[in-house]
Amino acid sequence: MLRIHLASPSALTVIGWSGFAVAADAQRIPSPPPRAVVVPAPISNGWSGHYVGLLGGYGWGGGTIANSGWIGGAYAGFNGEIDRNIIIGIEGDGTLTAKRGSDGTTQVENPWDATLRARIGFGSPGLLVYGTGGIAWGQVKATTAGTTETATRTGWTAGGGLEARVTTSATARVEYRYTNLGTSTFTTSPSIAYHSNDVLLGVGLKF
Repeated sequence: MLRIHLASPSALTVIGWSGFAVAADAQRIPSPPPRAVVVPAPISNGWSGHYVGLLGGYGWGGGTIANSGWIGGAYAGFNGEIDRNIIIGIEGDGTLTAKRGSDGTTQVENPWDATLRARIGFGSPGLLVYGTGGIAWGQVKATTAGTTETATRTGWTAGGGLEARVTTSATARVEYRYTNLGTSTFTTSPSIAYHSNDVLLGVGLKF
């Protein structure tokens, strides 16, 4: 005798749900790939790059014989940004000076100076506050009893200043620097120790 066994309702339910799950898997739409995270670039304060400028000011010196006079020259340098606010750079300048003085017997002069310095400062979009220091070169001239002798000296310089952005590319600054050229030994004049305090104003162009 042929017997036909009917599946129970619960078995049919399991079979039905299994078929539905297979069909759903077949029709499932793949998830889109995750979006790349875009990290915005840091905002520059605009101090990076090369620049040139003109400077002028007044200096007064001590050492063996006090002296003072006007200063004028040019500078050039490069700035980089460690982050948005920390600015580092290198700068060189050359100046002609009218600094001179006398003790009644010997006259001392400082006809020219040049420096190569590092700069580090804190910058905002409109203002840079910085310190600077490095190597200095200069000429010391001594005249005694009508005989003039000169010595080119190597020393050091250090100071600091404020620099403001006047336009996108133009800047203006005020700076103080102390320069020490050591002691020059002459044949007919006494040994001259020379150092100077200089207040400098400058206008620059960034490119």
